[in-house]
Amino acid sequence: MQILALADDLTGALEIGAKFAARGIRSRVTLGRRLDFGRALGLLVINTETRHVPPEQAYARVRTLARAARRRGIRRLYKKTDSTLRGHIGWELAALLAAHPRGHVIYAPAYPALGRAVRQGRLYVNGVPVEETEFARDPLNPIHASDIPRVLAAQGAVPVFADSGELAERLAPGIYVCDGESTADVDRVAERLARQPSGWLAAGPAALAEAIAERLRPGAVARPAWPVVRTCLIVNGSLHPVSLAQVRYAAERGCAGGSGWDLLPLPEAAGLSGQAYAARLGEAVRAAIQARLPDALVIFGGDTAAAILRALGCTALRPVGELLPGVPLARLERRALWLISKAGGFGPPDVLCALRNLLS
Repeated sequence: MQILALADDLTGALEIGAKFAARGIRSRVTLGRRLDFGRALGLLVINTETRHVPPEQAYARVRTLARAARRRGIRRLYKKTDSTLRGHIGWELAALLAAHPRGHVIYAPAYPALGRAVRQGRLYVNGVPVEETEFARDPLNPIHASDIPRVLAAQGAVPVFADSGELAERLAPGIYVCDGESTADVDRVAERLARQPSGWLAAGPAALAEAIAERLRPGAVARPAWPVVRTCLIVNGSLHPVSLAQVRYAAERGCAGGSGWDLLPLPEAAGLSGQAYAARLGEAVRAAIQARLPDALVIFGGDTAAAILRALGCTALRPVGELLPGVPLARLERRALWLISKAGGFGPPDVLCALRNLLS
């Protein structure tokens, strides 16, 4: 069974890959936009890098890949979405329907383990409507509404249906937004997909992906053996207050900034475009790796991680599993280096200290 997953940034792509790899499903994450499954690969995750491109470009990239997958006979396609509605979700789900005009997309936006719940089609973060949280002030993707069907429709995704209960067995073409406040709610959506042997189009954050992987490989799976990381380079490319607080917490307690787990000073950004700064940061990390030869990289922020991997000449990774919820571990292909990544906007204050304790 082959599954294609599309993610709009690298941290999301790695998170999806980790969910399947943890169930013993051979997975690969690639920065290139080619359907190269290789031998015995169950899941291919492509980082489309569409979070910050114009919406028409995001639509075109996703439609092209979805059409190519359909021609290749890949009947199970997962669109990874941000758990706080950032990005061009409506445009990208519309692209899936354009590639499968008689199909329907099952979209489960809830991620209960991270406090993301959906009630009557509205997204809540820790009980607060998402537009009233710090995500409303995101410098690149501010969120101004929690009504998910309305958000999708405003981006051109039609028809959109809100579904607060059991999905019908036969569905008309369109996008079905599923309510969810618990893991059991997400599991019910995965069960619905499992009853579609001819294939499915699904979308959501990593919670639904995990539930799908569990149904593909049910039962106990041995936890992967985590590597011992003695030296590590920590790069925070996120301006989100959560990530800034996590770095500050670790530095104050000696978990980062010395003894082998070093914080990389960020290069000067004045006068540089986003793309130019990403390139400068990538080169700074490449030089630091050559000088220090660390066992691992810890990177906050998907755009930052992608820029660094490009500077290193890395185009693919092998996910291993999740060290902590939302913190995947992967191995760079053709390079003896581990990557630990996290999106900027979530995680506990002590995430770096917890990682260091886990990998010591």
